[in-house]
Amino acid sequence: MSRIEDSPQVSTSTLDENVLASIRQANTDFLQRCGLEYTGLLRLDEALYSEYYQEAINRGIPMEGRYSFSPYIAAGVAITTNAFEHLPDREVRMWICLLITITIGIDDNLGGGLDMVQLYHFNKRFISHQPQGDPAMKAFDAFLREASRHYSPLVSNLITTSILDFISTKTPLFADYCRLLSGFPTSVVFMIFPPMLPVQEYIQSMPDLVSIMNLTNDILSYYKEELEGDPTTYVARLAASRGLTKLDVLHEVIDKTAQAHHNILESLKAHPDAYHAYVSFFHGYIQYYFAPRYKLHEIMTMSDRTSKE
Repeated sequence: MSRIEDSPQVSTSTLDENVLASIRQANTDFLQRCGLEYTGLLRLDEALYSEYYQEAINRGIPMEGRYSFSPYIAAGVAITTNAFEHLPDREVRMWICLLITITIGIDDNLGGGLDMVQLYHFNKRFISHQPQGDPAMKAFDAFLREASRHYSPLVSNLITTSILDFISTKTPLFADYCRLLSGFPTSVVFMIFPPMLPVQEYIQSMPDLVSIMNLTNDILSYYKEELEGDPTTYVARLAASRGLTKLDVLHEVIDKTAQAHHNILESLKAHPDAYHAYVSFFHGYIQYYFAPRYKLHEIMTMSDRTSKE
């Protein structure tokens, strides 16, 4: 992936300077404990973006109008080209990218354009092979059914059920359902490993892998979510329920995530293919959060800019 230099402007954040410094240090500590560092603002490879965008059109994904997934394909491309570039099969990478694009769009309710009534009936129609009610659901249905083309029956079933659980969290009856389901982590975790790799080589790491998917997001999106004043994040809810500050909880989450990472490395070291797939994924997954969407460039180089002034 190509990069752009960090903006020379200072952060526009309204957060207290001490809070900013604490968040920056927390991010730095997390990366260091995982053997990584902040490497600068990430941008998309425009050629790959165009290729994936055209493939979405060719595959019938709505890219214009009310049901357009166009605003979400950049995120799908970013995570795929960073976290899944170790997968040798281009078709699998393309499928992962477009499925994630659709899922991100649905998670965002297509910016308000999603028909929630049609979403509510998605699982029933999917299971009974009935036609979906709008172009967005039709595209999602078609891509989800392709899991069995790329993965073994066991893995494709687990990917499918994880995503159906995610859909359940988007319906009115399950608005406050468990966050474990809301991030569809299980489906993505299974995509880390090449389809031909025996599931027995990595299945024992699933609990820690799911934690890595969820908690890394909680850590590296914390700054962005604080700027937005989001009171519904995992960190915010846990802090409120335990009477702690959010920064105290953030440090606990970092401890838990770093431990999960090292647990996975230890568990997979006897299986080199699974080990290297995870390491490649994890490094790329971290890089994904260096994209402009997560605003880390506003604080991670702040001390460097200050020292130059």
